[in-house]
Amino acid sequence: MIKLKNIITKKNLKESPNISGNVKWSNPEAMKFSQEAVNKAAKEIGKAQNRAVSIFTSDLKNNKYDKMDLGKAISTGNIRDASNSKREVLSRLFYDVRERFNKYNRRKK
Repeated sequence: MIKLKNIITKKNLKESPNISGNVKWSNPEAMKFSQEAVNKAAKEIGKAQNRAVSIFTSDLKNNKYDKMDLGKAISTGNIRDASNSKREVLSRLFYDVRERFNKYNRRKK
């Protein structure tokens, strides 16, 4: 039987885990450049998320649709050229800001 304490050694704990497993940086410059690239990409993703929320919010304010319609469109709608990952991002974004959408309009009974 393999025990966890036999797998984890002090050497393994010094290095932080990443997507590729426990792989060391090829060199210090590669570490710097890759971290800068990730930061740039994260900023762009944040800007895109803000634009998407502003589109949804303005449409909700103008009563084009309600929150329930938006959720349904994200989960089952025809998103052209969208992969499952884009649909996932939109659904997570909707989940994160759903409380903000609640105050703009509610479905009439």
